[in-house]
Amino acid sequence: MAKKMTDLIRGFFDPIEEDDDNTEFKLPLDDSGKLHRPMGTVRRVQHSFKTMKNRRNEAALPAVLPLDDESRALLEIAKAVRDKAYAKYSGFSVGAALVAESGQVYLGVNIENASYPAGICAERAAFCSAISAGEQHFSAIAICGGDDRVPCYPCGICRQVMAEFCTPSFPVILADGVYPLASLMPHAFSM
Repeated sequence: MAKKMTDLIRGFFDPIEEDDDNTEFKLPLDDSGKLHRPMGTVRRVQHSFKTMKNRRNEAALPAVLPLDDESRALLEIAKAVRDKAYAKYSGFSVGAALVAESGQVYLGVNIENASYPAGICAERAAFCSAISAGEQHFSAIAICGGDDRVPCYPCGICRQVMAEFCTPSFPVILADGVYPLASLMPHAFSM
């Protein structure tokens, strides 16, 4: 039986220990509330994100689905990694947690630059990390920026990058729900 993402996230930052399901999950934060595990130390987790492989059903995709426990857990990782963003100019930090079909979770943060076009968004940073590791098939991404209660929609460039590697039903997890990529990018460019 596959474990839920919330159970797996519990072991994402710490070694796996046997515990009961009543243990409250807490991120490893220091006294100032920042994630204290290095960003690059992630490990493979099993997941059960719902994606539709059948493209014939694209027209029937709902605009947004409610968050479930698994989506909330991935969103918590995006929130935690957001603290590592380099947002010196805008002050708007964004974190992203991308799940590859292999089960590996890749993290990304926005990295700004005095030359604005030289910066990179958290979503693309996560995709760059994953693709550099040899991944090309993805199951879901969670994005968190600014106020935790307000959805941080990906920019157009990030949506186009997602469209390059993901199906129209690819789950984009935001603070207010799970969006299929097609609802965020209905007319993606393709060649």
